[in-house]
Amino acid sequence: MKLLKPTFWPKLLIALLVLVEFGGLIVGLLYLLNVVAIEQNNEVTRAIIVVLFLANVGASVYVINTHVPDVYKITWLFFVNALPILGLVFYIIFGNKQTSRSQKKRYVKWSKFVQRHVTSEVIMERLEKERPQYLPLVRYIEKSAKDGAYDHSSVEYFPLGDDAFPHLIEDLKKAKHYIYLEFFIITPGKFWNSILDVLKEKAASGVDVRVMYDDVGCLTTLPAHYDRYLRSLGIQCYPFEPFRPLVDIRMNNRDHRKILVIDGHTCYTGGCNLADEYINAEVRFGHWKDNMIRIRGNAVFGFTSMFLSYWQSITNGKEELNLEAYRPEVYINEIGGLPETQGLVQPYGDLPYDGHAVGESVYIRLIQNARRYIYISTPYLLLDSAVIDALTAAAHSGVDVHLLLPHVPDKTTVFHMSRSFYGPLLKSGCHIHEYTPGFVHAKTFVVDDEIATVGTINLDYRSLYLHSECGTLLIGMPCIADMKQDFIDTFAKSEEITMERWEKWHTRHMSYWALLRILAPLM
Repeated sequence: MKLLKPTFWPKLLIALLVLVEFGGLIVGLLYLLNVVAIEQNNEVTRAIIVVLFLANVGASVYVINTHVPDVYKITWLFFVNALPILGLVFYIIFGNKQTSRSQKKRYVKWSKFVQRHVTSEVIMERLEKERPQYLPLVRYIEKSAKDGAYDHSSVEYFPLGDDAFPHLIEDLKKAKHYIYLEFFIITPGKFWNSILDVLKEKAASGVDVRVMYDDVGCLTTLPAHYDRYLRSLGIQCYPFEPFRPLVDIRMNNRDHRKILVIDGHTCYTGGCNLADEYINAEVRFGHWKDNMIRIRGNAVFGFTSMFLSYWQSITNGKEELNLEAYRPEVYINEIGGLPETQGLVQPYGDLPYDGHAVGESVYIRLIQNARRYIYISTPYLLLDSAVIDALTAAAHSGVDVHLLLPHVPDKTTVFHMSRSFYGPLLKSGCHIHEYTPGFVHAKTFVVDDEIATVGTINLDYRSLYLHSECGTLLIGMPCIADMKQDFIDTFAKSEEITMERWEKWHTRHMSYWALLRILAPLM
């Protein structure tokens, strides 16, 4: 029974502690309100009301002047003014979406120290000559995400996690020096257990094996203190920002990245977490449509750097780093040398601490660069005005815009929120397809047969603003044709949503959707 699983009782205790904390908060507020209600001294009552009014005004002024997306400002202004006292208290607790200054300083410090690759002049000159329209995007990523574009890299695209699984295991078995693994979710089962068997064997033979997982992402999937168990096997392991059963704003900023680096010359990344539904070994929400890519060559260094930046942040820089020892050319001859240059690969990270919404900016620039078509897959569609404007402008300009979304939801509330955004896109001429067999978890853009991105960044507020994410920009790579064909094949298995169908949904759920749209930025 699920109640008897070792992961259940610690989670139940955490849930009860959080409820107690919220209960204490609400009881305290009710007590304050009761004191005001029965206070016989009218002067004191008026003074309290004036103080609360000024507090609401001050909070509103503060919210307006914060450096956060406008959609957050509007949402919090609504709560602060619609729920006197309670809305103000909730904003004080939850309104600041950033971590503490010390944590932010540590993460930014190590990301700058580790990720310092600059695109070579040769690559820039070639890009300016062959595809000048993408030069500003490459420069933007290099400036904001601290990583440049690489040549001499190959990329193999796997349309499903099922397809990537056997290759990933075989590559792990070939590791001779180090394996670095960073994932949002790890769940014991066929997928993870197969990986863990190899990791244990490699660690015992002297391979440097390191694992990072997100503690909140794995809250219901791993036993408490799982990192201690892995360390007992000889695997270095740290959970990202361990969960605390307190109202703690740092719980908003999670590590949503998926990175697996083998000996610096091979990397797996994409949408897949390490759980059985991602390889369709377990059916949870119908057929699970996700993807991964395997990168070999120079571009792997970008992901090695990303991993090391967070590893150093979590361990407070205990290790002396010699970055030259992690470059692909150190061990590349073990897999036959560097691949021939066929295009450009640019890894990029997106941190919630650095003031740059890199993921959203990359997506918007790809949409704006599209001339013929753009294909997009995402599990969630919670959009701000900037993305909506970019998509509708592209459709009005004659670009063939297609979006692929799930038909079977993993979260019913978010599913309804996503559908509420269909209207303006359909009106502008965008095509929306829902994957009838099940759930879409891939986060992929393909544009004009020339440029694409695949990674971990959903089209929702959490991915775009709150989580640590990663992506891979591909320019002129042969695998883009495979990605495009995957879209075409998947569209054929999907239902295209018409405006008439959406209007029926909208009529039925109008009030519910209106309420959800208010809450969308906080989900």
